[in-house]
Amino acid sequence: MSKVITLMLIALAALYWAQTQKLKSIAIRAARHRCRQAGVQFLDHTVVHSRKRLLKDKLGKWRLSREYTFEFTSTGEARFQGKVILLGKQLHSLELETFPIN
Repeated sequence: MSKVITLMLIALAALYWAQTQKLKSIAIRAARHRCRQAGVQFLDHTVVHSRKRLLKDKLGKWRLSREYTFEFTSTGEARFQGKVILLGKQLHSLELETFPIN
């Protein structure tokens, strides 16, 4: 019986990991697209899951929200912060820190 429980726990952990990787890739695609629109360079390896919380969606249902932070640069030297918030699997908001325009 303990082998079955162990296998179930491993399977659940693998499913959770796969889901978090999928959500992170959604956040990366959204951030990359927004940075391209703003004419700045998205720094791929700076994306970090920073927060989880419950938020209400447009219909008033509670959903798990995941916040990811990332960095981008406008000059190649200075780095600025951005933030992506996913509500469930959907993009809720995306913000770029104000940066100087050359």
